[in-house]
Amino acid sequence: MCRRRQWMRGGSGSEEDSGVAACAGLQPRDLLTSASEALAAFKRHHAPAQAELFLAAERRLSLEDGAGTGRSIVNQGETLEAMARVSWDARQGLLTAPVGDAGALSLLLERAARQATPGRASPLPALPVQSEPQRASGPPLLQPERAARRMKHFIDAAVPQGGVVQAALLTQVSTWRALVRASGERRARTEWREELFVRCETPRGAVVDAVAFPETAEDDAVITPLRRRLAEAVEALTGPAQPLDCELPLVLRPAVAAPLAAGLIWLLRGDVAAATPALARAVGRKLFPSVLSVVDDSNHPTATRRVSMDDEGLSTDALRLVEAGVLRGFLHASDTASRLGAPPNGRGFRIALSPPSPEAVNPFLVPGASAVLPAHYTELVARVETFTTMPRPGTVTLVAGGWEVRDGRRVRRVAPVELELPVLETFRALRGVGTDLTFFPTAEGCGTPTLVFPPLLSGARGGQAAR
Repeated sequence: MCRRRQWMRGGSGSEEDSGVAACAGLQPRDLLTSASEALAAFKRHHAPAQAELFLAAERRLSLEDGAGTGRSIVNQGETLEAMARVSWDARQGLLTAPVGDAGALSLLLERAARQATPGRASPLPALPVQSEPQRASGPPLLQPERAARRMKHFIDAAVPQGGVVQAALLTQVSTWRALVRASGERRARTEWREELFVRCETPRGAVVDAVAFPETAEDDAVITPLRRRLAEAVEALTGPAQPLDCELPLVLRPAVAAPLAAGLIWLLRGDVAAATPALARAVGRKLFPSVLSVVDDSNHPTATRRVSMDDEGLSTDALRLVEAGVLRGFLHASDTASRLGAPPNGRGFRIALSPPSPEAVNPFLVPGASAVLPAHYTELVARVETFTTMPRPGTVTLVAGGWEVRDGRRVRRVAPVELELPVLETFRALRGVGTDLTFFPTAEGCGTPTLVFPPLLSGARGGQAAR
């Protein structure tokens, strides 16, 4: 079921606009009870080897600033969907549908059984024992007043001088997800995400940036770093610029390094490893320089998400994927873990209620103890918006501008240059990492500090003198 509303306003909304505890007309407690009853009845009549229902309720708000008009457009909606997964020794069924009433769950299980196809399903992962019973609370209520306040704060305080904001969008996404099995086990979790995206025009192209608002953070602690990055980008992409010196080492500041970090996290997914046997066999080997370590930590204080368990009911404990250059493992859902003979590690998430696939929570490249920069280098600080950053699997392309730095001083502006970087080979050339870890919603939530590389631009395009 999907319910959506849209209106325009000049002021802030009301907390009551967010609705009540029910989502899309149904109470989570009632839905859990109906799911358990539907599975019990299905088990009696069909004797499946395994059966489960996955329930997903979501509230979503988007607040778009009118770019100088003084008006905003607000969209709110609620959805409630369910996925049934049933299997026997030689056949399995999987079906997703919106939920309009609790009685729809029994019908969904029956339809999944009728549409079952030949094949053996992967065993469901064992769920960890719970220390205390879970509450059946639904998705947290949306907060349109807070969204309006934060948008105004950004427009008033964070737009850099000389920058033109083409679009600013603040989103709130509140989710409740529950897993109910025919065995009687059930798990539920909620998640809150609030993020601000901005597109700022400069003389040499648009810059897109974003921040996430942790629940306990002050607004200034989040918006001030965004203001600094936008001001840095506008300065780097405005005014006379010269071609870059391709012989200089390359320093990527976090805003430019983020897509490259996201490309590395993509390589560390279990499904990618399963399709790349040479990579899968490299666990335990040193693939990268010792300066590179990669962690996925669901509790990092400055990251973009807070998730206690994945959509398979497993705890999202911190994972060390690369340690001092040594590949330690991959992000796994139960299916990819089974294919590679590894244990599931709490990274099985469902996109649009598809079967669980590997997904990081708060992945980041571990910052160094101190920043060690070469005497002379090209410093890329601003990434110009492009259609995609990974046109081919394993290769990141981006356009970025910045400065030529000599003896610690910026001596001239460098015109934007296009880089085409094979992810694995590029990180094998990594020389150093900075201390300035930053997380980016625009890069799938990845975090990265400054990255230092040898000269990589001999084959780059662009970088012509521009005025």
